Amino acid sequence: MKMIKRAIPLALTLALLLCACAPKQPQTSGKTPEEYAEAYTSAIEGARNDEMNEYFPVQTNAGSFPTEVDKEMTFTVLGFTAADADAYGISLSLMNVNAYAIVAVKPAEGKEETVKTGLENYVESQKSSFENYLEDQYEIASSAKLDTLDDGTILLVMSEGQEEIFDSIKDALKN
Repeated sequence: MKMIKRAIPLALTLALLLCACAPKQPQTSGKTPEEYAEAYTSAIEGARNDEMNEYFPVQTNAGSFPTEVDKEMTFTVLGFTAADADAYGISLSLMNVNAYAIVAVKPAEGKEETVKTGLENYVESQKSSFENYLEDQYEIASSAKLDTLDDGTILLVMSEGQEEIFDSIKDALKN
């Protein structure tokens, strides 16, 4: 009996240590891809003014690309495929006069690194494009913010005012 009383606290301590050392997994919300697409669209549009929402609409996995060619071109530029993502909201300029992209992606299982690397390469490409061409756009590309949120969403904001836009989208997606 004495042995059992001593073993219980030891077992609890061991269990707590194992839990504390286990790698943390992103929280999952149980949202469907369509619900993520809606949340991404709402968060991106809510972080921008009406003019930006008109000029740079949000394209999602819910089928909002004007054509398949537009979709293919967008993913080629971003460096990952639509199949690498369970859900996404993408607003970007394909014109070589703006360093502008807002991308929220819920990567497919095992595709986190593929998506993040693609977006990192996209940012580097934009910086290279504007380095000797448009200094103001180079500064925007150089200040791009890319991070993985608590729910596993990878968020890229490359825009004027990116800190405020990033924080606004991040806050909106917490809900």
